[in-house]
Order: sequence, then C-alpha cells, then structure tokens
Amino acid sequence: MDKKIVMTYALRLLGVVLVLMYFFGHPLLNRIFPGFPISSLNYFFYAGLLCYLIGAVLYYFFNRKLLKKIAKDDEFSKDESK
Repeated sequence: MDKKIVMTYALRLLGVVLVLMYFFGHPLLNRIFPGFPISSLNYFFYAGLLCYLIGAVLYYFFNRKLLKKIAKDDEFSKDESK
C-alpha cells in the first residue's frame, strides 16, 4: 500500500479517536491527568472532525485516477453486455 494512502487512513483514525474522546473521554482524561483543568472538550471534537475531513479529502485526491479508471471500466463492461 502506498504511504500516502496509509497516512490518510491514520488521519481518519485519529479523527475518530478524537471524536470518541469528546463523547466518552472526560472521565478518562480526569483519571490520567488529575488536576488538569478540562473545562471544555469541544476542541477534541472539532480537531477530530478536521482530521477526518482532511484524511478523506486527501484520500479522494490521491485515488482520483484509480476512481476514474474504475468508472471507465464499469462503463466499458456495461457497453459490452448490451
């Protein structure tokens, strides 16, 4: 697998982890970092969305040629079956 594609998967995974940290992470962060003032976890949510979107957009741009080739092959196979 190409390194760029692996990077997009890693970004998307990081985005999912950050969003899950937003929903379920407040008690976990309080246990890991006692005394750390965590007033709002909105930053985790927005950072997670941003990481996921960047990963998805980069994946689309890196695989644009492959997607076009698949679409062209699909059209060709439909034309042959008629």
